Amino acid sequence: MGRIVDISVKASRRALHWLLAVAAGLAAALLPTGAAWAHEVGGVGATNFTTTLSALSPAVSGVRLAVVENGSRLELRNTTAREVVVRGYSDEPYARIGPDGVWLNDSSPATYLNTDRFASTTVPADADPTAAPRWRKISDDTVHRWHDHRIHWMLSTLPTAVAAAPTTAHRVSDWHVDLDYGGTVLSATGSLDWAPGPSPIPWYLLVAVAALLVVAAVFTRRAHALLAAALGALIAADVLHAAGIALVTAGNVPERISAFLGDGMTGLLIWPFGLVAAVLIAKRATFFGFVAMGVGGLLSSMMALDDAPVWWRSSAPSALPADLNRAGVALVVGLGAGLLLAGPLLWRRFKPASHRTTGSPTSTAQGDLADGDPQVAEHLDGTAPGPAGTRVTGEAAEGLAADPVSAGSTSIDSGIAGEHESAPPVVLGARAARAAASPTLDVTAEPEQAGAATVGRRGFAGTLAAGGVGAILGAAGGIAAGTPGEPVAPTGGTPAEPLSGVGATRIAFHGERQAGITTPARPQARLRIVAFDLADGVDRAGLQGLLRRWTQAAAQLSQGLPLGDTGDDVVTGAGPSSLTVTVGFGPSLFGKAGLPAAARPAELTPLPTFPGEQLDPAHSDGDLCLLVHADDALVAFRAARALTRLAAPQARVRWQLDGFNNSPGVTPTAATGRNLMGQLDGTNNPQPTDEDFTAKVYVTDPAAPAWLRGGSVLVVRRIRMLLDDWDTQPREAQERVIGRRKDTGAPLSGGEERTPANFGTTTGDGALAIPADAHIRLATPAFNNGAAMLRRGYSYSEGDAAGLIFLAWQADPRRGFIPVQQRLAATDALNRFIRHETSALFAMPHGVAPGDHLGQDLFGDDPA
Repeated sequence: MGRIVDISVKASRRALHWLLAVAAGLAAALLPTGAAWAHEVGGVGATNFTTTLSALSPAVSGVRLAVVENGSRLELRNTTAREVVVRGYSDEPYARIGPDGVWLNDSSPATYLNTDRFASTTVPADADPTAAPRWRKISDDTVHRWHDHRIHWMLSTLPTAVAAAPTTAHRVSDWHVDLDYGGTVLSATGSLDWAPGPSPIPWYLLVAVAALLVVAAVFTRRAHALLAAALGALIAADVLHAAGIALVTAGNVPERISAFLGDGMTGLLIWPFGLVAAVLIAKRATFFGFVAMGVGGLLSSMMALDDAPVWWRSSAPSALPADLNRAGVALVVGLGAGLLLAGPLLWRRFKPASHRTTGSPTSTAQGDLADGDPQVAEHLDGTAPGPAGTRVTGEAAEGLAADPVSAGSTSIDSGIAGEHESAPPVVLGARAARAAASPTLDVTAEPEQAGAATVGRRGFAGTLAAGGVGAILGAAGGIAAGTPGEPVAPTGGTPAEPLSGVGATRIAFHGERQAGITTPARPQARLRIVAFDLADGVDRAGLQGLLRRWTQAAAQLSQGLPLGDTGDDVVTGAGPSSLTVTVGFGPSLFGKAGLPAAARPAELTPLPTFPGEQLDPAHSDGDLCLLVHADDALVAFRAARALTRLAAPQARVRWQLDGFNNSPGVTPTAATGRNLMGQLDGTNNPQPTDEDFTAKVYVTDPAAPAWLRGGSVLVVRRIRMLLDDWDTQPREAQERVIGRRKDTGAPLSGGEERTPANFGTTTGDGALAIPADAHIRLATPAFNNGAAMLRRGYSYSEGDAAGLIFLAWQADPRRGFIPVQQRLAATDALNRFIRHETSALFAMPHGVAPGDHLGQDLFGDDPA
C-alpha cells in the first residue's frame, strides 16, 4: 500500500500544480490587457449618436461609400478604372483612391486631422490647403477608411440642445462630403442624430436573475452540472458578443479576427481555459469551481466596465440586434457575478474530507490515500463510510452521498470525521489513473463512475485543443466570411444641392493655437468683436463655467454643428463658412473672479495715452472679448449672438463692432486687401515664412504664464476715417501721405508692391521720394528698433461714420504696437485724416485640446 500512497500524494500535488499553472496563465493573460479588452471600434463604444449616410449622388457603379465602425469612419471602395478624389475640410484634395492604390496629400491638413477620431494630431506648419498637392502612397488597396470629422460628434461634452434635453431625439447636424470622379462631383449627404437609449432596468433585472440562478444551483442535486452549464453559457455569450464586434470592424480578415480575439489575443487564452474548466466541473471536479470563479469574475468585471453602457444607449459597435447585444452583455455580467459567488459555496459544500486513521500500516496507508482522494479510499474496500463506524455498500452508499450535509455531521468511531463528497473528485495524472484502476480497488464499482473520475494529461490537452481552439476557429471562420454592410444607392428623391467651397470650408477649432489669429491665412470676409464686463459677484467657478460653455459652443459652431436653440434657424442650410471664434482676457479681468491682480502678465500692461486720440471710454477696454470671423455675415452674426447669450448671467456686453472685407472670390486669394481710403492695407506684414514670425506674433517667453505661452496679445483700435477730407485730396497727395502708389501699392521709391521701400531715394528736385512724415516711413520696423506686428484690419460703416477696425497681433505690445504708435501719433501725415475712437487690449490664451476649455491654465489646479 505504500506504493499507492506515493501515487496518490504525487497525483494530488500534480493536480495542484496544474491548477496553479492555469491560474497563473489566466492572470498573465488578463491582468495586463484588461484595458485592451474594451469593446470599441474606431475609438467609440456604445453611444446615442447615430450617423446616417442618406445618398451618394449621382450613384456610380463600382464606387461605394459607407459609414463604418458605428459612425467613427467613412469607407470608400473604388473598383472602377478611374480615381476618386476625396475633398478635405477646405475643399482641397485630401485622398486619391483608384486602381493604383491609395494616396494622401501631405499639403492637406485633413491628412493629419483624420488620423484619429478627435483630430488631436498636430498639423505641420507646411500643411497648406491652398498649396500644390504633395501625394504620398500609403496602400495598394482600392479602399480607404478615414475619420471624417464632418460625420461624427468630436467633443467630450454634449451638444447644448442635447445637454438641455437628453431624453429627446435631436438632429445634431446635416453633413456632406464631396468626391471628384473624372470631373464629376459626387456628393455624399447624411445626418448626425441624437437618439436617446432605452431604460436599463430590464437588463439590471436580467443580471440579477442570472446571478441568483447560478448561486442557487450550488444547493441542488446537480450542482456541478449546472455550474458547468453556466460557465459554458458565459463563454458562449462572450464569444457571440466578440463576434458581433468583429463583424462591424472594417479591415481584412486578420484585422477582424484580431478584433474578435482582443488585443494580445486575450480571448484565445481565456476561452479555452474556461471551456476546459466547464468540462472538468461537469465531471465533478470541485476544485475547478475556483477556475470558473476566476474566469467568470474577470469576464464579468471587464464586460461591466466596458460594455454596460449598451443597456442605456441606443447604438453600439456590434452586428447583433441591439436587444440581443444587450442581453448578451447582461448574461456575461450576471453569470460571471454568479460564478464569482458560487465558487466558494461549491467548495464549502463539496470539499474533500480530511481522513486520519490509526492502527495497522495498511489502515494508515488507506487513511493517507483517502486524505488525498476520497474516491480512492472508497474503492479500497468497495464500501463507503457509514454512521457508527459501519461501512455502507451499494445503494446505501449512494443514498448517503445524496445527503452530504447529514453525512458530514455523522460521528465515525474509527476517527474519520468531516464532510464527504456526494461524488468522487477528478484524479489528474496517469499514475493516479493507474492506481485508481489497480486490482486492489473494488472491481464491482460502476465503470461509468470510475471513468468519469479520471482525466489524464493527454485528455486534458485534448479537451483544451478540441474544445477551445475548435470553437474559436469556428467562430472566427464565420467572422471572416462576413462583410460590412454597404450603403444602398439612392432610389428616389432629389438630393440636396451641395454647398460651395466657401460655405463648406471648416477651420479646425482645437489645436496648439487659437484659430482667427494666423488661421486662416486670408482673413475672412466678416468680423464681429464683442467685449464683455463680468457681472458683479462672479467667482472663479462662474468664470470657468462661462469659458467651458464658450469652448463647447465654439467647437460646435466652427464645424457647422447647430446648438439646438431657435436661433439656429438663422443659418439653416448654411455651412460653417470658415467660422473661427477667438477668446481673450483684458487687463481689468485680473483682480476679479478670484484672479489676483498680481497674476496679470506684463504683456497685458494697459496701453498708455497717445497724443491726438479721442477715445470713448464706454466703447473701449473690457474684461473679456470674443472675435468671431466668418466668410458669411449671417453665420458670423448667428455665432456671435449665440455666444453672447451663453455669457449670461456671468458677463454683459460692454461694446461690439462689426467689420467687413472683400468676399472670397472677389479678388485673387493672395491679393492684399484694401481699406476705405482705397489703399492696400497690410503689404509689409510679417510673413509666416520669416524665421522670426512666431516670435513676433506669439508669446514664446518662458517667463510668461502657462496659459499665455503659445497665445498672442491683441490691440484693437477703431479708427474713424475722415473720408470727406481725404477725398478732396488729389491722388498724388494721398500717395505721399501713405508713401505708396494707390493703384499697385508699390513704394514711391519704385518697384512693385512687395519691393522693399528705399527711404533714401529722392526725386529730380532733391526731395525725398517717400516724405519724412509718410505713414510707411514712420511705421517701418527699421525706424522702430525692429518693432513689428501682424495687422489684420477690417472696414466698418455705422451711419455717417466709417473707417478701419485695426487688429494688431504681437507677442508683446511693449515691443510692437506701443513704440510704433508713439512715433505715428507724433508726426504721421495720416493723422489729419483719421481719429482713434476705440482702444482695447486683450491677451489671447493658447489653443485648446479636445475635452479641455480655453484659459484652463489660468485657473491652475482649481477644480471649479
